[in-house]
Amino acid sequence: MYAEFDTPEPSPATRRDRHLIAFGIGAAVVSTVLFVITLTVLAPGIHAQQRGIDCPSTTSPAGVVTGSGPGDFSNGPAAILGFNHAYYVQRSAEQARRFLTADALVGPSGKLQAGIDAVPADTYHCVTISPLERIGDADLWAVTVTEYHPDSEPYAPRQIITTRTVGELTLISSIARA
Repeated sequence: MYAEFDTPEPSPATRRDRHLIAFGIGAAVVSTVLFVITLTVLAPGIHAQQRGIDCPSTTSPAGVVTGSGPGDFSNGPAAILGFNHAYYVQRSAEQARRFLTADALVGPSGKLQAGIDAVPADTYHCVTISPLERIGDADLWAVTVTEYHPDSEPYAPRQIITTRTVGELTLISSIARA
């Protein structure tokens, strides 16, 4: 029914060449798949590290402070940086509370930790702090915390933060949306 063709058997050298070609193609496919997997796993970390570099610690002549460092208790901007570092880097409500007065107008630790947990773990942040005014023993600051989430556009909520010096520590007494 079907026509039969006389096809010669391939020589051993031809068979060997075909095996080498098949092996080469297979190796190329495996290498490509591994490369794509590596990029998928490592790219977010590389990209996030690059974003973290975009927030240098600076203080302008007008007193505007920008940064994302660990902060301390020496002044208002340092306490605000410390709170945000505990929130975004340490991801700890307990550590963040160290920067708050005992009567701070901020939610309870459980609610604060729930807010921290809702932010993706590899989110980077940059804080800009501008002095507003001093009222009695309180300093008011206009604060923008820019969040760089791994898979979305930056988010930059604005806040008014009040700091007070208690003993030798400057602490946050309230955080409100601007």
